[in-house]
Amino acid sequence: MDEQTARRDLVRICKLMYERSYVVSSDGNVSVLLDDGRVLATPTMTCKGRTTEDMLAVTDLEGRPLNDRRASSELAMHLLIYRERPDVKAVCHAHPPNGTAFAVAGLPIDQPILSEVILTLGCVPLAEYGTPSTEELTDAMRPLVKHHNALLMANHGAVAYGADLWQAWDRLETLEHTAKIAILSRILGGSRNLPPDAIEKLINVREAAGYLNEGARCQACGYLHETSLECPSGDRVSPAYRSSPPSNGAGKVSLTREELVELLTEAARLKD
Repeated sequence: MDEQTARRDLVRICKLMYERSYVVSSDGNVSVLLDDGRVLATPTMTCKGRTTEDMLAVTDLEGRPLNDRRASSELAMHLLIYRERPDVKAVCHAHPPNGTAFAVAGLPIDQPILSEVILTLGCVPLAEYGTPSTEELTDAMRPLVKHHNALLMANHGAVAYGADLWQAWDRLETLEHTAKIAILSRILGGSRNLPPDAIEKLINVREAAGYLNEGARCQACGYLHETSLECPSGDRVSPAYRSSPPSNGAGKVSLTREELVELLTEAARLKD
């Protein structure tokens, strides 16, 4: 993408993020990798709704500044993604309310409830908490970037990325829309997951259509383990990344009636 078009599109996405309350104040950051290897990025401490083309920072792939604008302190997150994913040319990081609610609750967005999401986005795992703008954050993200197109960061927010700015934005928007539907379905009594055979058909369709390649079979999704599909490289991310409990230990525990009776019986026996 040429720099003039990239500047225009990046600012437009910044305004969309702000208008849709995915960010407030100086939250979030967006970047694009230009054809010549330079990185165009949002500046630090600047409201995305008031960002203009002349405000954008330019760096190299090591984060070294190439103009007089200072890039966001979270640029390292973007640079990690560009290094891990040669197919990625743009990154959008924000704090969309519903997606971030999942991140704060210690939950990934990885249930097979919407066919469109399986087709175009796949699972959104939860990276462990890392202090923003430090190596803690990028170290927590690194194992997940290779096979996923969007991530939640515990107690922080969401990041999505793609072949261009609009694909990165579309994936962020899909993440937030899915999170909202998941929350609403839980209020109504819970969602119904698609069965394994339906999931297999959707995965075959998405690969044939070019929405996602076979690498997405390696995602940290519990439902992928229920299908007969295999990760081509054999390095599927550990399911532990799917359901990291909240660090304060306040997560809910679900028991069947039989398990509860057994637990109470054992407690009574020990008391005697």
